[in-house]
Amino acid sequence: MPSTNGLQIGNLKIKTALLSTFDKTGIPSFAKKLSSHGISLIATGGTLSALEREGITATALEKVGHFPEMLDGRVKTLQPEIFAGILARKADRDHMKQITEKGIGTIDMVVCNFYAFEKTASKENSKQEEVIEMIDIGGPSIVRAAAKNFESVCVVPSARDYDKIVEEIDALDGSVSYETRKRLALSAFEIVAAYDIAIYNTLSSRLEPNQEFPNSFYLSARAFEAPKYGENPDQKAMIYAINGTSGGLADWKQLFGDVRSYNNYLDIASAYEILEGFEDYPSAATVKHGQISGFASSTSLADAYRLAHRCDPEADFGNTTVLNRIVDSETAKQVGKNEGALDDSVYTEIVLAPGYEPEALGMLEQKQKKKMRIIQTTSPSSYPFDVKLMEGLTLVQKSPDYTKKLPRSKVTIETKAMPDDRAFIILLGLWEVVRRVESNGIVIGDGQVSSSGKLEKLWTYGIGTFRKRNGATKIALDNAGERAKGAFCASDGFFPFSDSVELLGRAGVKGIIQPGGSQSDRKVIESSDKYGIPMLFTHERAFKH
Repeated sequence: MPSTNGLQIGNLKIKTALLSTFDKTGIPSFAKKLSSHGISLIATGGTLSALEREGITATALEKVGHFPEMLDGRVKTLQPEIFAGILARKADRDHMKQITEKGIGTIDMVVCNFYAFEKTASKENSKQEEVIEMIDIGGPSIVRAAAKNFESVCVVPSARDYDKIVEEIDALDGSVSYETRKRLALSAFEIVAAYDIAIYNTLSSRLEPNQEFPNSFYLSARAFEAPKYGENPDQKAMIYAINGTSGGLADWKQLFGDVRSYNNYLDIASAYEILEGFEDYPSAATVKHGQISGFASSTSLADAYRLAHRCDPEADFGNTTVLNRIVDSETAKQVGKNEGALDDSVYTEIVLAPGYEPEALGMLEQKQKKKMRIIQTTSPSSYPFDVKLMEGLTLVQKSPDYTKKLPRSKVTIETKAMPDDRAFIILLGLWEVVRRVESNGIVIGDGQVSSSGKLEKLWTYGIGTFRKRNGATKIALDNAGERAKGAFCASDGFFPFSDSVELLGRAGVKGIIQPGGSQSDRKVIESSDKYGIPMLFTHERAFKH
């Protein structure tokens, strides 16, 4: 075998392979192929039994090491004969002399996957002792050893590699190339790292349940999809899926359309969370560049979409539309119909919904051909953290719980002007919308309340976000136009001055809900009373950056 500076860089002839697998999928056929090339097999207990059932000859691990498997399987591979056979560098004469003197043979291939720790830990009501016993010790140890010595050993850490290894062994007469060994070694370290992170993250929450945030924060993710480019054509990008989580984008299914771009992912994620907590109503939202351009809940999905799109039709060119009911044909007719804009049609880039009736799906596919991405959602991600990476720091907070609504009992009326029951209910609804708007956020909208006091419909007229509160107010009012008269306003933060209230009062807004807590609260309240506008305080803010 060729070597450079003591490194073995050529093909490696596989003479002996060690097999130790928890998941036995594909292992008998793989082992049979190894045997056909004259490769001697060593196997641990469960793997050995699986091979013997298929008539495949293998040597029991205990016949290689000095000790049999012990401590209920906790100790199997952790023996000098095994690790010396894996770690010996074939290009190092001293290494080879030492193991020869000890009567230890080399191991050229290690085939191993680990105990199903994450699967066990994620099971409902799994006990601590079950989880602890699923922490694999020997498996990661031999895989790390084989990966470290990839010059002399081929590590096979996953069943997904079996077919490629078989192809190469067939092509190279029982050998594996240096390039393949390097690739598999890197894959092995990746798998071991993700496994250790899963253990730490799980035990952090189980062994110290009162500690909201662990001392160290680890994020483990796998390559999921390569977009065409990043936010701009000169930026390369990759999308990663977080390991050990369920739900979310990685589980959703794209039914139609082109590959999603980096910006598509940003819009999809921000759009989907808008409707969390509105499950009781058919609801729709339109999103552009990660910001809400319209929102509505109604008695039908088609009407919810119509009302949401009507908020700012011109902004919806190239929008993402998210819906929380199965899309019917009536709703599909509405998507792409640009009511109230300069043009009679709108380019809808993405549609998100939990399902589509066949006729509706066909209608959407025909609207803009491959330009429209149609995605079927399942559930939100189970990942509990909101993470941002900035200048060498990782900023971590618990994800907002949008299912938790603001209780009416916590809201106070601060003005002499009193809201009627309808106004109170609509203002509470708009507060839930402004919670999803980037700060500084202002939402102007209206709604419909039944005679029984239930919110039947809720829609937006104008949504503003800006560096300063009065700027956001101006944007929202500009978008709402004449519709602001008799409508209601929600603000995600307090009003630092009375100027925004003056703007709202002159526009004819009939109710305001905001957190309160400003040094200027008294002046703000006086300004609200000046226009006879009831003002409600939530006593909690809803910033979103």
